[in-house]
Amino acid sequence: MLAALPDLASAAFFLSLWFKPLYFDEHAVANGMLIMLVEFILLHASVFLGTTAFAPNTSRSKKIKGILGFALFYLLFIAAWAISFKAWWPFLAFGWLLFAKLSAALQPGQAPIERMQRMQSGWALGAMAYLAGVFLTVFVPVPRFGITASVVSQLDLPGSGLWISKPQTVIAFGVFYFGFLALAKWRDWLLPSANLPGLKAHQTAPKQPRDTD
Repeated sequence: MLAALPDLASAAFFLSLWFKPLYFDEHAVANGMLIMLVEFILLHASVFLGTTAFAPNTSRSKKIKGILGFALFYLLFIAAWAISFKAWWPFLAFGWLLFAKLSAALQPGQAPIERMQRMQSGWALGAMAYLAGVFLTVFVPVPRFGITASVVSQLDLPGSGLWISKPQTVIAFGVFYFGFLALAKWRDWLLPSANLPGLKAHQTAPKQPRDTD
């Protein structure tokens, strides 16, 4: 339940935007849109960062180097969006969303292989939920609720496209996506390790002596 709280908080934020889009300020919906873009990057980043962090039979220095290398690469994308939106908070969103992804795997009393399973299973479930959310909000009519036509004109959304012309779609997407992740963590849904390529390799490979620095 504790692991589900960060995603539950994110889902509640998007739900509040759906009904009260101007409650925080006129930029809140644009911030929600950027959160979903940052989450897309994290879907790629989290599997590499988590696998590197919890890899068995790997020295601490190699783990640190791998994590720093991946983090620097993905932070370049976040920096580009921060410059585009003229805001620093995308870095904070990156940290918050990454913490939400690592929360399930950082529970105490877990073996490294179990942590890897949680990380890779969470990534797979997240990827499926992201694709499902995109499909549903594109092809299924999404009610406006508080995001009326008059409100949209006040939101100062950059660019063009479905998320700009119908911002209720990206907000509903956030409610569905983070709500699903919170439910999956609360119910402790895990995919079988045999279906996760990284774990399958660890199960079949012979044990190697651990390097030490």
